[in-house]
Amino acid sequence: MSNHKLNVRSKTANKTAHLHDVLCKMSSAIVAYSGGVDSTYLAATARDILKEKVLIVLANSPVMDREDFQNAIKLAASLGLDLQQIAFNQLDVPDFAANSKDRCYHCKLTMLGILNEMARTRRIKYVCDGSNYDDLSDYRPGLVAVSELGVRSPLAESFLTKKEIRSLAKTRGLPNWDKPAMPCLATRIPHHTPITHHVLGKVSAGESFIRSLGVRQVRLRHHDDIARIEVDEPGFRTLLKKDNRRAAVEAVRKLGYKHVTIDLAGYQMGSMNP
Repeated sequence: MSNHKLNVRSKTANKTAHLHDVLCKMSSAIVAYSGGVDSTYLAATARDILKEKVLIVLANSPVMDREDFQNAIKLAASLGLDLQQIAFNQLDVPDFAANSKDRCYHCKLTMLGILNEMARTRRIKYVCDGSNYDDLSDYRPGLVAVSELGVRSPLAESFLTKKEIRSLAKTRGLPNWDKPAMPCLATRIPHHTPITHHVLGKVSAGESFIRSLGVRQVRLRHHDDIARIEVDEPGFRTLLKKDNRRAAVEAVRKLGYKHVTIDLAGYQMGSMNP
């Protein structure tokens, strides 16, 4: 094995040790869980260390894809996590529903406030989220709310990057270690276009159908009567097959879109960000 690989492994091991130390010092915690690789790895690690003194919380929300929500429940059960579901409707938060540029801030402020109150009534010392070290350099208004509310981000605090977390999750045997990122459905809607149940349902149904064709990484960006579809390179090859292309156009038009386009730039994380 090369010295470079040894150094990489050593650095990751040090970060993992730091994560364990951070969690040990918490004594009790709530972990905000979504079923993504980051929050799953954090939840599983926190369970190992804090045992019955960690509570894993999943928000049942209209901005979470229904398939993703059900998969998150099944995954938690398979891992033996103590999962509690809470109802949280972001559309009841005016600044979120209006789709302001800082909608994520208002969403996090409200949801994490609910978790803070849950922690207070149950005498749980900390609330944690699954933000990783890479997130700190991305456009994420929600991190401001995380800081304001005193919520902890153990993965970020331990300098663990997305790539490192995926590697650790794979080694641990977590089945979602290579699961594509799946941010909330509101990220498909341009800022200042109101977020409604109807639009969220169209986006979710369209993406679900395209995934059923064998495409793993897809975003259906909503632009009024235009559906702009972003896929990764393998997704291009799959979606542009004649039968798949026709099926996708038919399915997305049935949702109410007049025009169905494929973005030649491909999938771009955060392409709707300011």
